[in-house]
Order: sequence, then structure tokens, then C-alpha cells
Amino acid sequence: MKIENKTLRRQRSPLMFKSPDGDVIRIKTERKGMGKLKAMLILFVALHQLCLLAALHLLFAAAFQSYLILSIVLDIVTCFYILGSSKNGRSKAVWIMIVLILFPVGFLIYFLSDEKIFFRGSRKRYGDILSASQGLVKGCGEEGMSEVTARSCAYLKNVTGYVPYKNTAARYFPSGAQAFDDMLVRCASARSFIFIEYFIIAEGALFTRLFDVLEERARAGVDVRVIYDDMGSNGRLSHKLKKQVRASGIKIYAFNKLVPLYKIGMNYRDHRKITVVDGETAYTGGINIADEYVNEKRMYGYWKDNAIKVEGEACFSLTRLFLETWCSLSKESVDLESYRPQRMVESDGIVQVFGTSPFFPVPMGENAYLNIINSARRYVWISTPYLIPDDKLTDALCMAAESGIDVRIVTPNYPDKKQVHEVTRSNYEYLLQAGVKIYEFTPGFVHSKMFLSDDERAIVGTTNLDYRSFFLHFELSVAFYGSSIITDVKKDFEKIFDLSKEMQAGANEKINPIRKAFRYFYKLFSPAL
Repeated sequence: MKIENKTLRRQRSPLMFKSPDGDVIRIKTERKGMGKLKAMLILFVALHQLCLLAALHLLFAAAFQSYLILSIVLDIVTCFYILGSSKNGRSKAVWIMIVLILFPVGFLIYFLSDEKIFFRGSRKRYGDILSASQGLVKGCGEEGMSEVTARSCAYLKNVTGYVPYKNTAARYFPSGAQAFDDMLVRCASARSFIFIEYFIIAEGALFTRLFDVLEERARAGVDVRVIYDDMGSNGRLSHKLKKQVRASGIKIYAFNKLVPLYKIGMNYRDHRKITVVDGETAYTGGINIADEYVNEKRMYGYWKDNAIKVEGEACFSLTRLFLETWCSLSKESVDLESYRPQRMVESDGIVQVFGTSPFFPVPMGENAYLNIINSARRYVWISTPYLIPDDKLTDALCMAAESGIDVRIVTPNYPDKKQVHEVTRSNYEYLLQAGVKIYEFTPGFVHSKMFLSDDERAIVGTTNLDYRSFFLHFELSVAFYGSSIITDVKKDFEKIFDLSKEMQAGANEKINPIRKAFRYFYKLFSPAL
């Protein structure tokens, strides 16, 4: 199927799409039996531990009246503590509801889930690594920048420690297949090192192609290191294959291994996508290492994704991001300065790579998006697989649209997670009434995460518009100012709009009342999705 086809119509079968010229996209289902079984077993054991603690607490409360009174007081105090916390507003509401519904054990469950109490060691180790690497940054100054660009760069630099660069070239890929073809060629020519970090690494045709290249380079003496998220890759990367990878000389680590324990840290996932070759070339974007990302496998219609290639000084930020995670997992120390790129390239605007994490005091992924929305003068175009904005982001989008800014948002027509898609659609009506234009990508699933504004600024990266990306995931984004890549991003948006249908206000009123009730239920608990 050619992506240039202007429109696609869905047939009656939910597993088939048909284009006007007769091309048929069949959606393939994938079995994830062992991965799902492992996840369910871990969840069962963790919940069993939680229930056991709650049962012991209730026994004490029933046996000792003073203990029951203390529990009531602690539940009330916990609610006030949540209100005064720095949590997201919707998250506060959900937690207060949980504490009150699960009386008198609500306070116990909340404090067992408080990452500031039970995740201090990892926070400190990661913070120490981040602080140690900040002294090595050498970005460009603010000379020649517009006031808006200078303020945006300064804010990201001051909060995240990641600086803007000028001596950098970038290329935009409107599909995962194009990006991986280019990436494999570059990896095959690696001389010094290859660093790979992805949320999902899955067995399949794409992994086989990549592993053949990595194995050959590792045997040639190239330092090859791989990080994968243990939840994202659960059931998709076998123990046997991991042993084979290690045996080939490739170093590999799992981020935050899944264990059968109730702890809030299991929510912290590495959602970043990074490939760095020799410190001179780096790739990132929405893509993971799995066949659906290059449409080798059609599980959700046509999979629309994107990626970028960065060459030059800004590669150092992606190298640094990888090594910070690597050192926190392996407990190794590295000389970060030795990985600084030596090859200079001609400047193409300003490029600023920045990482975000749940350990930051503010949601930097969301704040970077808010910055673009609030500083827009003509338009803001957004692509996201999940549209679950909090009140701040919703108000900013509505205010921009009501001020005459052309605000457009693209979401999938065919979802990868049905419950999350229901929450996405439940957010349409309020935005549409404010004048925000929402499009659903009719060929299937759009996974790219990008913002574009005024032909001057763009952000491409891994951060979704949802609670998990803003508050629970390790993410990264690349901000472009005055770069030629902005033209390519705009062309891609225009093609996406041609292949999408515009949603209309009032459509939510026509759906089944039961389905509408489920949407409101899912939306209420969206911070947990």
C-alpha cells in the first residue's frame, strides 16, 4: 500500500482495511502467551502481598479500638498530604478516592506506593550520575537567537541540564522502515561503539537484521551495548535469545526488571529510543525494534511512525542520555568526555536534545509542549497516539484555539490499546468545542509524537500526551529551532491530514450510553492507564 493514497475506508471486518485502488491491509494478531502469563503472575503475587498487608491491618483494627481510631486519623491526614503534594491534579483526585474507598487501609496502600519513600536509592544514584555529567556540557550561546528561542533553550537547559547546539545536521524520516534502513547501514560501518536503548526489542525480521549487524561489529572489536525495558519487551525477547546476544560479545541490560513485589518502582519504565554510532551519528523518534514499526507485521492497520537522525555536536546529548542510564544499571563509571564527537558538521539551525524522568521536580516533557503552545502565533500541529492531557495542557490547547491559533491534533483511527483509545476519544468534545481541530489517521495507527509551530519550532521524540509519559517514564525529546528539518515535518503533517478524517463536535452524544459510561470511567482512572 502506498502511503500517498488520499483516503482509506474501513471494511466491515475490524481486521481489514481497503484503499480506493484495491490495496488491502489485513491486520495480523500476535500471540503473547508467555509474556502475558509472566506479567499476570507478577501482578497476582504483588496484589497477594498487598492484600496480606491489608488483612493484617484490618485484624489489628478489629482487635484494638485505638488502632482503628488511629487508622481513621491517618486516612484523613493522608488525604491532606495528597492535596498538598506536587502530584498532578487528576492523580490527586484518584488517590484521595482510593484512600477513602479502601478505608481503613487506604493510607497504608498510598504510602506503600509513594516513590519518594520507597525509591530513594535509585533516585539518589541517578541524580548523582546526572549531576556529574552536567559539568561536561558545552553548548552554543544565545547569540543570534530570537527572544522566544533563547527563552525556550534557557528553560530546558536550566531544568534538565541539556544544552542547545548549532554545529549539528539532522534528517527526518517519515516512516520507521526508512529510518531503520539508514540506521542499519550506519551501524555496519561503526568503528568504535554502538549504543542501543529501546522500550521494546522484539524477536522478528527486524531484530534478525539488526542482530546480524551488531554481532559482526562486536566480533570486529566494536563496543556494542544494548538496554531494553523489561516490561516493554516482556514476552517478546526470549531468555534463549538474550543468552545468544551476550555470547556474541554484546553487552545487554534490562531496565527495571519485573519482579513479583508490590512497589511503585515497577511503574517507572524506560520509554526512550536511542541508537548512537561512534558518537557522531544518532537516531531517535517514536520507533521501537519490532516488526510492526516497519510494517513487516500489520497488527493495527498501517503503522505510521517517524524518526530523526542527528549528526554533529548534538549527538553528545544522546550519548550522554544512554550512558547515564547504563551507569545507573551497571554501576560502572565512564569517562564521558572521551565520547564527545570529533567530526564537525555545518550548522542547520539549533538542536536541543533533552531527557525527562520521574525524578525531575517538574514534568519537563509536558512543559516543553506547553512552551510551544503558549508561544505560538499562527499554528500548532500535534501528532500523538494517546491524547490524555491533564487540565494544564487542555486549558493551553483551548486557549490557543480560542485566540485564533490553528490548533490541530492527529490521533489513530485504529488503536493498539482499546481502553486508552476510549479515553482519547472522551477528550475530543471539550477540545472541539473550543475550536481545536482533531483528525483520526484512517489507514490505522499513528505512533509518532511531534509538535510543530509557526514554521519555526518543532519537537520530535518519545513523549506521548499522557500521564505515564509526563510523570512515570524516562523519555527524551529533540527540539529544533530554525532547522530545515521543520520543513520536512510540515510536509509529513500535510500528508497525514490528507489521510485522516476530521472529527466533529457532538459525535460523542451519538454513542451507546454504556460505552459513554465506560469512557468516563476510564478517563477518571487515566493516570493509571
